Amino acid sequence: MLRHSRPTFQQMLAWLMTEVAFARASIAIVKGLRRAEQSVLKSAPRFFDMTVGAHADSVVLQAASLYDRGRTTVSIHSLLSSATQDAETFRCGTATEVRKIVAEARAKVSSLEPILKAIRKRRNETKAHLAPGPLVAPHTYLREGRVSNREIDRFFEETGAILNSLSMLWCGKTAALDLPDAEDYKQALDLIARGVSRGAS
Repeated sequence: MLRHSRPTFQQMLAWLMTEVAFARASIAIVKGLRRAEQSVLKSAPRFFDMTVGAHADSVVLQAASLYDRGRTTVSIHSLLSSATQDAETFRCGTATEVRKIVAEARAKVSSLEPILKAIRKRRNETKAHLAPGPLVAPHTYLREGRVSNREIDRFFEETGAILNSLSMLWCGKTAALDLPDAEDYKQALDLIARGVSRGAS
């Protein structure tokens, strides 16, 4: 049986930062498409509706996975445990500073728990699995799984702050957690808008 060694702190940090960046890109796409001109959206209503839905679902799945507690999962929890275990190896901070940042991060994670609870409700009952709850008690599902745009934004801001505070102690720098081309969908919308305009003239 093939056994895998524990990933390094650096590997986990890079992986989680990438997940946050892709989730934030999906958020930007959802918001951007919802604000698009109606003439553009009506040019392919099924496509745009499913695209928004797919990106919104992706955000829920990524948000939940970032905080999973499985024994072998790479998550914020396993990253914080790794930071504590490897505190002496950080190049730009003392072990005491690392443990202080970890304690602060755990407090942030606790403050995110109400949002996480709703996210897990959505992930566990309609995204990763099809549970009977949304069918037999839809009002309960909608109430307990409700997450506002403001909460999602705060969730990823706080998560990004945790990752970058650890990155500063690890290597002395932070990372921009926004993909530079996250809004290239605007070019596609502009091309569609021109086509719609030409077709109407």
